[in-house]
Amino acid sequence: MINDSLSMRKLLLLFALGDISIHNCSQKLKHILVCTNHLNGHMEIQDELIKEVFAQFGAAYYHSEVLHRGLCNVYALATFEKAEDITRPRIEEKFSLAYSLTLGQIIEKTKEILPDNLQQQLKVALDSRNYLAHHFWFERCPSMFSEQGLLNLRQELIEFSDLFAEIDEEIAEWHKTTRLAFGITDDLIQQAFDELIAGGPDESLMSQRPLKKQERLVTVWNVKVGENSTTQIFETKDGCLWQLCDVGLGWTRFKAPMPDWEINENIQRYLPANINPRPSISEPWNYEFQLAKRAVLWVKRGRFDKSYTIGIKAS
Repeated sequence: MINDSLSMRKLLLLFALGDISIHNCSQKLKHILVCTNHLNGHMEIQDELIKEVFAQFGAAYYHSEVLHRGLCNVYALATFEKAEDITRPRIEEKFSLAYSLTLGQIIEKTKEILPDNLQQQLKVALDSRNYLAHHFWFERCPSMFSEQGLLNLRQELIEFSDLFAEIDEEIAEWHKTTRLAFGITDDLIQQAFDELIAGGPDESLMSQRPLKKQERLVTVWNVKVGENSTTQIFETKDGCLWQLCDVGLGWTRFKAPMPDWEINENIQRYLPANINPRPSISEPWNYEFQLAKRAVLWVKRGRFDKSYTIGIKAS
């Protein structure tokens, strides 16, 4: 029967050195054999301390992911000026984009949003997270072979955890005013957390392909949403559906046309047309699409909250 502590240390070595392939196994296998022989003479290392080191590594990386997701939340809300600019498909589009980015990419995206002091701290956090992910085990592996080395590793990992947690807390505090302005209160967050802990449903974000730099519109419908509201749903050449948002075309929860949809004849007569789906804008809900026959579809914010108006004019 293999000794549990020995097999755990072997697992660490394999994790640090990477998978052994046919092409590169020679030198790596020699290193593993040397370290294994060394381990056989140091069986006195306490198993619990080894477990703590692995647990602290997991905690450190977990806190780096909490920081990562917190930044994604900041970025997803950052471009909206006020709550009434937001539609559910648009905010889900922003979240999906944010969650697809690496920590380094989301830090780059938030450079123009966060103050200088937080940007500097995030640079430290990124270097630390990358070190943990790519270098920590390889460089620190020899420290696993003594009790003092394990104690040092544990402390180092605790410090990494504290670093990520402290930066995350500072960003959350900085972002709190904006979050509250959008109606995301502490009570709502706690309520959502309690529901998840209780096993409540966790809805997945909607998924849709990214917009291209140029899209070909072929059909537009008027679609009732609620009792007194109507929105426009656009179809592109590939069959994807889109709706208007604060910056142009955006995602929609609709996946296919429904029988009760009505063609918007005022716009349809200028289709098909190749458009820039995200035109230059000076403010949210204020932009234009160049359609066929020298027509322009304009979009402006409506007089009421969460409303917009549209029209056609000659270019």
